[in-house]
Amino acid sequence: MTAQPPSPVRITLRTPGWTVQAHVTVPSEPGPIEAWMPLLQGLASRAAQAAEDAAEAEGRVVSCAKGCGACCRQVVAISLVEARALAQLVADLPEPRRSVIRTRFADGLNRIGESGVLARDFPDAAPEAPLADTAHQRRGAAWFGLGVACPFLEDESCSIHADRPLVCREYLVTSPAPVCSRLYREPVDSLDLPVRISHALAHATEKIAGVSVAMVPLMTALQSTPAIDAALAEPRDMIEMLEVILGEIGDWRIDGVETG
Repeated sequence: MTAQPPSPVRITLRTPGWTVQAHVTVPSEPGPIEAWMPLLQGLASRAAQAAEDAAEAEGRVVSCAKGCGACCRQVVAISLVEARALAQLVADLPEPRRSVIRTRFADGLNRIGESGVLARDFPDAAPEAPLADTAHQRRGAAWFGLGVACPFLEDESCSIHADRPLVCREYLVTSPAPVCSRLYREPVDSLDLPVRISHALAHATEKIAGVSVAMVPLMTALQSTPAIDAALAEPRDMIEMLEVILGEIGDWRIDGVETG
């Protein structure tokens, strides 16, 4: 049987205050969820740009820049799909680069594990993190206080910028850059995006693959569970997956594009 050619389509997405159109090519053969990562990366970047443009119209300028890597020491939560994609990215690196990155992941996890951050309950307010109001935030503050950098951080810049996680594309601040290093002690002015593509992908993954965990720390990206890995890797109808993903973002429409 002759394989059908990919189908070009135009998607229209609408959320409160944001409308975007994009032309994409839908593969005819089933594939894994991460096949839609390039589209989602583009949508996340466009949502971030829309927020940045709106802020600049109000006289607020984004202070994030190359060489400012304080945010890369936070608990960076990514979807299981992105964790799988990052694990593959690392596996595809040439040696000795691959081993260097894997060692950074292992060392980071060891420091976090030895600190007891993941085992503590954090029920009480912490004087060193006065802006951490909840147990979840206090855990984040304790993690941040360890200073464990993302394994991809080099010279305070992202070494995989083109492939960086969705949440990294969505995190932009207008407060002075030095304030980011005092997270949970001083207020950081982050931008409100019209939509969070990172959250949409996590929720869509739950529906598509039937997994119960929405997001995991980036630092655990190289760890895998066979059953979850198999569920994520299962080839599925590409247009059906796209519809589920778009449904988690907002109102959507998919139109065929005439070729010719």
